[in-house]
Amino acid sequence: MGGLLDIRYRDHTTFGLSPGIRYSSRQGESPIVCFRCGVCCTRYRVHLTLMEAQRIADDLGLSLGALLDRYVYQYWYTPESFLLRQRDGACIFLEHKPEASNKTYCLIHRVKPAACREWTPSLYRRECREGLAKYWKLTVSASGQLEGTEEKLREFHSFVESLM
Repeated sequence: MGGLLDIRYRDHTTFGLSPGIRYSSRQGESPIVCFRCGVCCTRYRVHLTLMEAQRIADDLGLSLGALLDRYVYQYWYTPESFLLRQRDGACIFLEHKPEASNKTYCLIHRVKPAACREWTPSLYRRECREGLAKYWKLTVSASGQLEGTEEKLREFHSFVESLM
């Protein structure tokens, strides 16, 4: 058990996204699943365009002004760009589920900004490896194989299967 092949989406879709959207580790490699650790959402500050802010506001049923007041930093302003606030060291729209300690949810996943849509999960990304270690007690070998106890590998693979 274990290995890159075991965590690929069978139909090349990603959880919550339309079929056809593929996440790949490196150019030419097959897609891997985002296992929703949320580490990337704690590392980066997300910029949005005015159009993205309006789309998020519409999705949340808010006016653009209300969205900007509640969810973007007021000190950061340019006519074309806004900076999403953070809460508890992560994107304000990242939600941790207490009943599922290994999962996070993006509350605006359907309308998330381009910076988030363009993020590519990878076993070679430091953030993804950190999430594997922190939440699953797994590591990735130099050859790209998941390593850990049989129990942890089984739990992780079961979780990934639940996303498909």
